[in-house]
Amino acid sequence: MYERDYLDIDELCVDETQSRTGVGTAMIDFIKTYAAEQGFSRIELNMWEFNTDALEFYEAAGFKTCRRYLEMYI
Repeated sequence: MYERDYLDIDELCVDETQSRTGVGTAMIDFIKTYAAEQGFSRIELNMWEFNTDALEFYEAAGFKTCRRYLEMYI
């Protein structure tokens, strides 16, 4: 394992009543500024695959998919 330098976001949530009001963008901007000030080289964000609205938002904010977790119920 190699040392990695990143800020990990487990969840980022915006109340439905505040959706598309700029709150999410403001949070992403804050996180990017904080990460840069702390010297992190990147930000990792976990999200649920079924949440297509969130995926569109994150991609518009500049996030790119770097890996995917798969599961199987048996």
